[in-house]
Amino acid sequence: MRIFLVWTLFPGGWAVTGPARVTAKQGGSLAVSCSYKPGYKLYPKYWCRPSFLWFCFTYIAQTNGSEVTVTQGRVSIRDNHATHSFTVTLSNVKLGDTGWYSCGVGSSLWFSLWHATKVTVSAAVSTTTQDSTVSSLATNPLCPTGCGEPPVVSQLGITHLLLFLSVKVPVVLALVCRAAWVRSRHRSHDRENLQLLEVAGSTGAPGSPRAPEPQGQPPAPLPPTLPGLHHP
Repeated sequence: MRIFLVWTLFPGGWAVTGPARVTAKQGGSLAVSCSYKPGYKLYPKYWCRPSFLWFCFTYIAQTNGSEVTVTQGRVSIRDNHATHSFTVTLSNVKLGDTGWYSCGVGSSLWFSLWHATKVTVSAAVSTTTQDSTVSSLATNPLCPTGCGEPPVVSQLGITHLLLFLSVKVPVVLALVCRAAWVRSRHRSHDRENLQLLEVAGSTGAPGSPRAPEPQGQPPAPLPPTLPGLHHP
């Protein structure tokens, strides 16, 4: 119980110091540097993830007291005797690496030779969608490889364009008016023909006065008589 109280009151210990919190991005790398007292220069240095009551049953990476870099999986540790510090490097950081870690010096007085560091891993922001959106907006669909600089319209070209429009627009308007006039004439002619047909149909209807016979023409001849037949 006394040892546990010492761990709780002095989580950083006296012999080992380091950062309280570090942050890394997913997929990147993380470097944590811890310092120790000069008297522990030749002691093994380790990096672990504590479990129950802050015990480290398995070291993630550990040196043998020399300055040789030791790599175990994604973690490497290197001691520097001149600066009395050792650096732990974690590559290809994952979200599951978030948590508490201990950097320490191997000694019989282990309760005072470690330092707790909180590692926080933030999710990587994907820029593929943003880049594709920007490129789709910046790229002309008619020119996938780029159209270059836009053409510069000269004053002479603008003048020619205005002259062309001043000539063509009246001609087009005249043609449109001519077509509208011809169409209206055809409609009036068709209306007159329809009226004539209605008048002709009304004169031939039952009950209408009979047209007078032409005057000055001789009566129609009678049919020839045959012998033995009596005509009325």
